[in-house]
Amino acid sequence: MKKCPICEKGNLIKRTVPYFVYEVKIGDFPAEVCTKCGEQWFSEETAKEIEKIEKEKGLFGLSKHSKIGYSGNSLIVRIPTEIAKFMNLKKETPVCIHPEGKNKILIEV
Repeated sequence: MKKCPICEKGNLIKRTVPYFVYEVKIGDFPAEVCTKCGEQWFSEETAKEIEKIEKEKGLFGLSKHSKIGYSGNSLIVRIPTEIAKFMNLKKETPVCIHPEGKNKILIEV
């Protein structure tokens, strides 16, 4: 059995595991999973299959960069079109904004 290269304590065993992107289930895929830390490794073939499904579902590349701007006396964050479409956001959609530590802002619909 192969040892886990991350925790170096567990063994890698073959399992079928669910795979999610942005809380959307892509499917169940074969992986090697550490018995101790739970880290998962997919084969190159499986990774390509996952990427293909992500692209088909419009999930691939949804992570975007934006900048903080001004509107009147307030700071604003622009939400890229792809993310707005994915989340079905429209003008006047109510959201809750709060800090998650010093380096993260969470926006919840």
